[in-house]
Formats: sequence, C-alpha cells, structure tokens
Amino acid sequence: MRTRGRRNKESQLTDELRCEMIFYATTHNYSDAERYERFAIDCKLDKKALEIGAVVRGLVSDLRERGRPPVQILETASATGLTAVGVVAELTRARIMCIYTSLDAEQNLLNYACARGRGHKFVQGDFEALPFSDEIFDVYIMMGAAGYRPKGTFYSEAYRVLRSGGYYVMPQIGPQPTVSEREKADAMSAGFIIIRADNYLIAQKS
Repeated sequence: MRTRGRRNKESQLTDELRCEMIFYATTHNYSDAERYERFAIDCKLDKKALEIGAVVRGLVSDLRERGRPPVQILETASATGLTAVGVVAELTRARIMCIYTSLDAEQNLLNYACARGRGHKFVQGDFEALPFSDEIFDVYIMMGAAGYRPKGTFYSEAYRVLRSGGYYVMPQIGPQPTVSEREKADAMSAGFIIIRADNYLIAQKS
C-alpha cells in the first residue's frame, strides 16, 4: 500500500509539472515569479545550474591564464536566477572571479533574482536585440527559450557581444535533451565553431 501511495504521489507531481509546462508554453505568462521559481525547482533547474557551472568553469580556466580577469558572463532568459547561483558558486570554488549579467524580458523575474543576490547586473531586454556593445562578454549562457526567436537574429547577436575566443553555452533540457541539427546550423551560420553538440551546445567565437 505504501509503494502504491508513493507511486500515485509521483504520478500526481508529474501531472502537475506537465500542467505547468503547458501553462508556460501556451500563455507565456511569467507575472508570478514565485510560481515560476517553484516550477523551475520542480524541473530540477537548481541542480542543473551546478552542472552548468562545472562546464563553464572548464571553459574559462584558460581565459584566466590569458590574463582576462574577471570573466564576463551573460545569461539571457535568466528568469529567477537559478543558473547564476550555480555558475557563480562553481567559479568561486575555483577562485575564478566573474561578473554575471542577467538579461530577461520580464522585469519581475529580474527583480526576484536581484533581491536574492543571484548575479551582479540585471538588465531588461530582448535577446534578439541585445542592449550591449560589441565584444564585451567571455561566456554567453542560454537555457531554454529556443522557441522565442521570431526575428532570426539570436545567433548573430550572440556572436556580436562575445569576445574573440568566447563561448556560447546552451544546455539542453526537456524529455529529449539533444542538440538539433537546425540549432547547430544556425550557430555555424553566424560564424561560430561548434566544439560540443550532445546534451550541450557549446560554440566558440573565432
């Protein structure tokens, strides 16, 4: 009976999570930051953030050796800042200084992240028309939001704001976390060199 009850509870949680996924996919309503935070944690994005941090740590260790401290990091579609927590924690453990800039279209999500100290700079904006100068970031992180690119300028903007040798990092999430051929083609058409394409898309600006 206990096993059956536990399975029913797990099934219920899965159903709730599925409903939340449908809600965000269909309404694009991120007005309730607390609700989105619960959804993100149910998706285990806080744990994913530590994994992303380890990946970024490996990429930027060479930048430190080239005399470029602190590492400038941009995350777009940053939401409530869970990725920032994981990345900054991993870099701090490795004694790598960084400045973490979070960009999102939703000011309330940025306010939520800022109030909790998740990152260093918080900018409201459009990731297809980034409000930044050319070549100022070493790493650009984007997790999710792949379906929100109507202008077709996402990768050209990512390429523009990265410094030479900088990295674009897109962790894959969802039931089939694999980089698509279309995603790779779009990155390469903007000038990126693909260095990893499995459950992460990692591309470098030449």
